[in-house]
Amino acid sequence: MKTNNQPNSTSKSFLQLRIGTSTMFLLLSLLYVFNSWASTNHSFDDVLQESTITGTIKDERGEPLPGATVQVVNTTIGSVSDFDGNYTITIPNAATKLLFSYSGFAQQEVLIEGKTTIDITLIESALSLEEVVLTGTTNPRKKIESSVAISTLSVKEMESRVIRNSADLLKSVPGLWVESTGGDGPGNVRVRGFPDGGYAFMGIMEDGLPVFQAGTNSIPSPDQFFKVDATIKQSEAIRGGTAPIIMQGAAGALVNNITKTGGNEFEGLVKISTSPNQDMYRLDLNLGGPISEGLHYNIGGFLRTDDGVYDYGYAANKGGQIKANVVKYLDKGSIRVYTKFIHENVNWNLTSPYIFNKNGDLGDVPGFDNKKDGAGLNGADTQYSYTLPSGEVVERDVQDGFYTNLISGGFEFKHELGNNWFFKNNFRIDDITHNNDTDILTDITTLDTNNSYFYTDGTQVADVANLNGNGLGMGAVIIASDNKYKNLINRLEISKRGDKNGLTIGLEYFKYQLESSSSQALVTKELTHAPRLLIANDPNASAFLPVALLAPGGITQADGTENTFSIYITDELEVSDKLRIDTGFRYDHKSLKGNNFGKEGSSIFAGGAGYTIGDPVAFDESQGNWVASIGLNYKFNEGFALFARGSRGYNGLKLGDFTADAADPTALSELDTRVIRQGEVGFKYSSPSFGLFSSLIYADVNNLAKSIAIPGPSGLVSQQIFISSRTISAEIEASYKIDKNFNLRLITTIQDPEYTDLTFTANEGTFVEGQTFDWAGNTAERVPKLTADMTINYSAKKLNAFTGLRYYSKRWSTPANNVELKGFSEVYVGAGYNFSKSLNLNFNVANLFNSIQLTEGNTRGDQFVDIDTIDGTPRLGRRNLPRTFFINMTYKF
Repeated sequence: MKTNNQPNSTSKSFLQLRIGTSTMFLLLSLLYVFNSWASTNHSFDDVLQESTITGTIKDERGEPLPGATVQVVNTTIGSVSDFDGNYTITIPNAATKLLFSYSGFAQQEVLIEGKTTIDITLIESALSLEEVVLTGTTNPRKKIESSVAISTLSVKEMESRVIRNSADLLKSVPGLWVESTGGDGPGNVRVRGFPDGGYAFMGIMEDGLPVFQAGTNSIPSPDQFFKVDATIKQSEAIRGGTAPIIMQGAAGALVNNITKTGGNEFEGLVKISTSPNQDMYRLDLNLGGPISEGLHYNIGGFLRTDDGVYDYGYAANKGGQIKANVVKYLDKGSIRVYTKFIHENVNWNLTSPYIFNKNGDLGDVPGFDNKKDGAGLNGADTQYSYTLPSGEVVERDVQDGFYTNLISGGFEFKHELGNNWFFKNNFRIDDITHNNDTDILTDITTLDTNNSYFYTDGTQVADVANLNGNGLGMGAVIIASDNKYKNLINRLEISKRGDKNGLTIGLEYFKYQLESSSSQALVTKELTHAPRLLIANDPNASAFLPVALLAPGGITQADGTENTFSIYITDELEVSDKLRIDTGFRYDHKSLKGNNFGKEGSSIFAGGAGYTIGDPVAFDESQGNWVASIGLNYKFNEGFALFARGSRGYNGLKLGDFTADAADPTALSELDTRVIRQGEVGFKYSSPSFGLFSSLIYADVNNLAKSIAIPGPSGLVSQQIFISSRTISAEIEASYKIDKNFNLRLITTIQDPEYTDLTFTANEGTFVEGQTFDWAGNTAERVPKLTADMTINYSAKKLNAFTGLRYYSKRWSTPANNVELKGFSEVYVGAGYNFSKSLNLNFNVANLFNSIQLTEGNTRGDQFVDIDTIDGTPRLGRRNLPRTFFINMTYKF
């Protein structure tokens, strides 16, 4: 494995910047050549007679709507309004209708009838059920006409949610339980009660392609490769239904984030943000406009430095992102070339100490305040080194946290073939270095007063029994991991758009390559805010004990390649003006090939010298899986519809299943298909002032691989087991427009997730070895049975404000259902003032009343404890994030 987490040298940074700049220059050059060729030899004027229409798009208060879309109906010809709401569109003389749309507003179709000027006033739509959605449809359609549970989130709605990280964006989607307490580190998303987190059942897309399709529990996490910034135009979320047809492995839900493209006029946005209580400074920038006739660009991103919500004496989050695209509009389509560059270090907030009480109350350990203190390693002790049994020296710095260096690029080509047939191809490649330095607490112990304890600078602890008012130490494991990922994905679609039918046939190829290695070391920390390391008895000894001296899990190494070939077909049939039937089918053939290296040696407790990397254990597995879905939507009128959908999906084997340290290739190869079935019925109601989207869902999953941590003499032992579960739930999304200034929005999920099969016998080397545990019938852990998210917005010409309340009911910490986590709520508030059309100042507060509760208990052992014996004792858990203030100023031009 590598001994350095990341290339820190100036020359390396300049090299990466030059690569990113050179890539963009090459793309621009190619488009310039293409543009010149197209202008000279294939001018639009040569093939069609044209006319030009201009106008202004405003809201009902008379305010301009920048970025509104104008499209010639049943063509790919479109335009975007500028900063003042003005638009210009060149249309063929045969065109009869224009479609005007803007996120959060009801669309309007207008007859052209020879007009050269068309001004439009768009009306805000309660819940935006009149809004046209693009994700997963052949013919773009209104949400009220879709048989899929779909939610949209505009930039305006994002601003009223106080989004602190990429995972926070998903909290606006019903049916998802999102734990974003890791801060800017990996988030945890549980979809419709399925008993696995991370992004195992959740897909994140960017402009129609998966951000990262591997689908794992925590690492690699797609939210590390997607960042929310000023380049985002809109997000569309699909739950269940067609999600696994649109994206391989997204069995529960997906979110497609749509990037801005440049309009006919130059526009820019500069946003400066700060947070005084976490010393955060951030710059967001977005620029877009025309290069020449029919050739547009958009470029933006962000740069920030941030100490994080807990100050450990260093910048926990630093770096940024650059995204750019160039679009050439052709007479019968377009070509868009795009690139993205991320260079970032972020901190991952994990567990911290608290006093466990059976009634669910969160107690403070003396010397540690749950409302403001953090248990991450103090900045004075983050640099370290240790020697593995192989003789390799590991040199790292915990300050590097989750380091991401991503370079991505691709193109999207759209072309109208004629007779309402359309061709689209979307291609992207990613090159990712993703190294992780993680500090994970494992236990709390009383320091032995018979020992002398020293800090790493040689200072001796004067009073061990009363150190920090508690005399306690915290065991932790420091994990150093080096990972390289390469992705290649190509999606080709041919579709037929008719008045009554829309058919799409797609072919997709996905290639994912992984190289990974890691090592671990045990440390002891004092129990206080930003704790220092402790060394027992010998001040000259190392504070780091390599786990490889004790157990084989102390080192890992794996590599592999995943190739997937897919075909999918969707058909949208309008049986009548009221009834639509949607069907879809997808077949994926996946091959997994690689090596998970074995371990050689024995523990020093058994007289050995520790463990080293041994011979590779090869795996070579292929499998085919299919997805099918059918949905009905019956629209009684423009404001009321019923829908129903049934689907059969799967959670297939992934590269990470075989490269996990505790993986059993034989058991995985013999595993039956992990089938996921979902059925839902629901209704949609829309009026000018009220919108409601509600559904009742049944979902089950079978043969899911799950890793469970069992305490043993040498620490936690990971064991792979296989489980099944079912969930009955209701998802409600409602919006009420009180008047032209006030709006109320509610997002609620009610669910009952239950294990139908969870039985295993503990492996050797654990404290409970040989014991059989049967937890079938228990409630799935960490999923609240009720979540509610209510926001009241006020918006006027000069002033806007919002207040939001988020409530999460009690949950079980473990699948054993022995430790209960208390329910809690958070309040979010914000206000903004528009000094002019260009200049805006906002002030937001997340978790206003600093309500602190656990979102996660100690999942690495709590399932085996008796709560009567631990009542009133120090334990480990993961809290929601504390109160944070944000101030930002935005200038648009």
